[in-house]
This record gives sequence, structure tokens and C-alpha cells, in this order.
Amino acid sequence: MGKVFIAADGSAHSKRALEKAIQLAKASDASIDLVHVVSAKESKEAALNSTGKLDLETKRKRMLQPLFDLIETEGIDYEYIELRGEPDVELVKYANHEPYEYVVVGSRGLNAFQEFVLGSVSHKLAKRALAPVIIVK
Repeated sequence: MGKVFIAADGSAHSKRALEKAIQLAKASDASIDLVHVVSAKESKEAALNSTGKLDLETKRKRMLQPLFDLIETEGIDYEYIELRGEPDVELVKYANHEPYEYVVVGSRGLNAFQEFVLGSVSHKLAKRALAPVIIVK
């Protein structure tokens, strides 16, 4: 049984990407690895607006719970992986650590200048991941 990698941040883009990942997993009888990266910026902002570590974890789980619910409703096996660091770097590294059938990621709405200068997480995954990458709008 294979695996489908889905990069998730709780946004509408990642929900649409998860819907595509579910279709792919069903078609190939695969499980899903739902991967979320906690960036330094996210950690700092969350820490300033929380009452402690348990509160941070609760807020993160609440943000991602609709994604977990969607996978469970479809009856697909999945694993939640939480990484720490820069999202583009950590997602590429994790996507390449084992053979995935597909890497699925939502597109992001960066403006043209930011995308030109910085590149988006989805574009970096498309360039550097070893498995086929599907970017969902």
C-alpha cells in the first residue's frame, strides 16, 4: 500500500488539496500522511496569544480538526506529522524521506512580486520533491 503526502496549514487551499489527496488515495488504495509545519513566526505569534504550551496545541488541533474529520469520514488511514522549521525546507525534506506516490499541496495567493522574489512553498515542492507534485488551486 502506497502513501500520499499532503502539506496542510488549515487554510481553504489546504482543504481543497486534501480533497484531491483523498481522491488519489482512494484510487490507489493508499494512506495519507498529513504534514503540518510549525514555523518560527507561527510559534512566536501563537505564544504571544496563548496561555501556554497546552493552549497552543489545542489551538493547532482545532485549526486542523476539519482536515482530520474529512479524512476519517472517507475511511482512509492517515498519519499526522508535525514538523518545526521553515515550511518550504521541512516539507521538501520530509517529502523526499520516503517514496510517496504523490505530493499534494494547495497553491498560495502570493502577489507576483513576492512569488518572483521568494518563491512559494508549492513551487519549491514542485521543483524539489522526488514524487509527482500536484498543486491544487
